[in-house]
Amino acid sequence: MSSNFYVLCVSHDPAILSTEHRAGGDAADTIKTGSTLHPGCDLVIEEVSGGPVEIGCPPATSRGSGPRCYHSDVRWVEVQWLRMLSRAYTSADPKVADAVRQGRFTCWPQERLHRLRGSLGIEDEARERP
Repeated sequence: MSSNFYVLCVSHDPAILSTEHRAGGDAADTIKTGSTLHPGCDLVIEEVSGGPVEIGCPPATSRGSGPRCYHSDVRWVEVQWLRMLSRAYTSADPKVADAVRQGRFTCWPQERLHRLRGSLGIEDEARERP
């Protein structure tokens, strides 16, 4: 099955679709050259193949806003890993909370993941969030 790549604007809550592409590189180029639909916004790339597979964080130099990341290319992370990180942010387990505090999740702060809740399949958990 082939993948589609969507540029998502995570400056909105929840994240909204900006553009659709057949290749991840095309989506990255759209962000790099500046999306006319969402200028100055925090944009990420979602790879979908039957369902969300990965989310790509473009370099901070390519985005109008968002977390200050220090990578020079798109960094892809599996949706399952981001789902676990999102749950870890809200964990009541002290060991999990400590691991999150010690981790380097510059690209994926809690608020950014919360805005991606539809792509991450955590809508129900988000409704329960105070």
